[in-house]
Amino acid sequence: MKRIKAFIPYLYAYRWEMTIGIIALLATDFIGLVIPWILKNFIDLLPQKPSGSELAWYAGLLFLAAVGQGVSRFGWRKYLFGPSRKVEVDILNKLFHHLQTLDKTFFQNQKVGDLMSRATNDLRAVKDFLGLGLLVVLDAVVVIVAAVGLMITINPQLTFYALIPLPLLSILFFGFIKTIGIRHTAIQENLAKITSMVQENLAGIRVLHAFVQEEHEKQRFDDLNRKHIAKNMGLAKLFGMFTPSLVLTVGIAGLITLWVGGKEVIAHQMAIQSGEVVENVFSIGSFVAFNGYLLMLAWPMMAIGYVTNLTQKGLAAMDRIQEIFDSRSSLIERGFSTTVKAIEGEFEFKDLTFSYPGETDPVLKHIDLKIEPGSTVALIGLIGSGKSSFAQLIPRIFDAEGDSIFVDGQPIREIPLSVLRSQIAFVDQEPFLFSTSIRNNIAMGRSGVTDEEIDTMVRCVHLTPDLERWPQGLETVVGERGVSLSGGQKQRIALARTLIRNPRILILDDAFSSLDIETEAIILSNIRKITQSLTTLIITHRLTITRRVDQILVMERGEIVERGNHEKLMKSNGLYQRMYNNQALAREMEILLQ
Repeated sequence: MKRIKAFIPYLYAYRWEMTIGIIALLATDFIGLVIPWILKNFIDLLPQKPSGSELAWYAGLLFLAAVGQGVSRFGWRKYLFGPSRKVEVDILNKLFHHLQTLDKTFFQNQKVGDLMSRATNDLRAVKDFLGLGLLVVLDAVVVIVAAVGLMITINPQLTFYALIPLPLLSILFFGFIKTIGIRHTAIQENLAKITSMVQENLAGIRVLHAFVQEEHEKQRFDDLNRKHIAKNMGLAKLFGMFTPSLVLTVGIAGLITLWVGGKEVIAHQMAIQSGEVVENVFSIGSFVAFNGYLLMLAWPMMAIGYVTNLTQKGLAAMDRIQEIFDSRSSLIERGFSTTVKAIEGEFEFKDLTFSYPGETDPVLKHIDLKIEPGSTVALIGLIGSGKSSFAQLIPRIFDAEGDSIFVDGQPIREIPLSVLRSQIAFVDQEPFLFSTSIRNNIAMGRSGVTDEEIDTMVRCVHLTPDLERWPQGLETVVGERGVSLSGGQKQRIALARTLIRNPRILILDDAFSSLDIETEAIILSNIRKITQSLTTLIITHRLTITRRVDQILVMERGEIVERGNHEKLMKSNGLYQRMYNNQALAREMEILLQ
């Protein structure tokens, strides 16, 4: 019952449509139940040699019943299948919206292919369950109860005999349903693995080609598909026993009816021919009607297997979707300050210590730092020193414990994420571009952007020479993830996309790693010219730009071990001086080898 409750809020939104659909379904069933009774009276009337008008009356009743069933069938198809489609859309919209609220921690533990499988294959199973599954369940209950009641009315004793084999259905049902549910879950999980593998292979196709791994991946994909076939065949074999067992049970009930009921009809006819008085009338018409109702029981009983399949598949699918809905962002939202409308750009860190979720060893230790508005700060250090972790705390990609980060003197958690992130531009080493034109990728960060503003950003990031070589210029489609562009081109487009938002804070996490030193210097100079009072944090391994920043922070093992400008740090004989001298020596060697 708990699993069914997950569907109630979605179905409640379409309660009036579903009510009409249920009424139409009940009308279909009740009209269907009337037809055998009409036939019963008609057949019993034949020995009395009815007139043409009487025959026309029964023919008219059957015609009206057929028309009524046609209209009501249209009604339940429209108002029961229709809402199931709408619920599918509602769940998908809610799922997409909820995924937008989850943080980086959630997506680090999930595969994109698995999430796609839940949003497509699992959601389709939910739709089938809500549409056809609930329809068959309701139809079966109504038909079974009404048909058995009418059979009892016609001949209680024969009804008892006919229903003797039916308890076998309960044994079959409860014996198979648990196994079916387990196997459906396994099938859907394996399908998610297949989807995930396809997504990863297509995204990394160039790597596969470079390492000549095509045959290896083909074999992996074949193995997964064979496992999927084996799991589906296992389920098919289970239904191969289940469904024929149901048909056999219904067949036995029909055999009993023909044997016992046929004997009663023959006895009834012989009694009439001999002139005897018959108390318990079981005429040929009654026998036909009884068999008609028994045949009506056959479909619901055989549909038990089909409904069981849809139900278990739908419930297993909804459980997988519900796992996403039950996930919550680890970012803690407190009472928002209504006074925060904009950010000046001042950041302060007070005894900041940070560990990633699920880990105990801190990656940042006791950071005390104040970044003034409009200043440019370079953050350097060896790989693994905590630079990127530090930068990701500013836009709250991850959250630090307690009130250890302040923006303009206010705890960062009291500032709405929409306000905070709308004024922070973040560009990392591997930016993501969407499969659209360069213009649309740049303009994504701001609505109503003009061509003049886009051109300004293109010149700022020194992208003009590249555009001149492309026939379509800004309308060039970059392909999925910018596959048609070089690393440097993607980084500059991503930088233009962030700058066009007019942010107050700019974070560059090794965002110039694919650019040469000259281009890097031009871009930084342009940024300073077109932006005013922009607080800039530059994470870099190349120290050619550190001469032009206001403050240099040197990190080692999660701590700030040195701070100051270039001249001061060069006199300290510390880590910065060694790193700078080593890079200067490497550049000199490159020049000599040219």
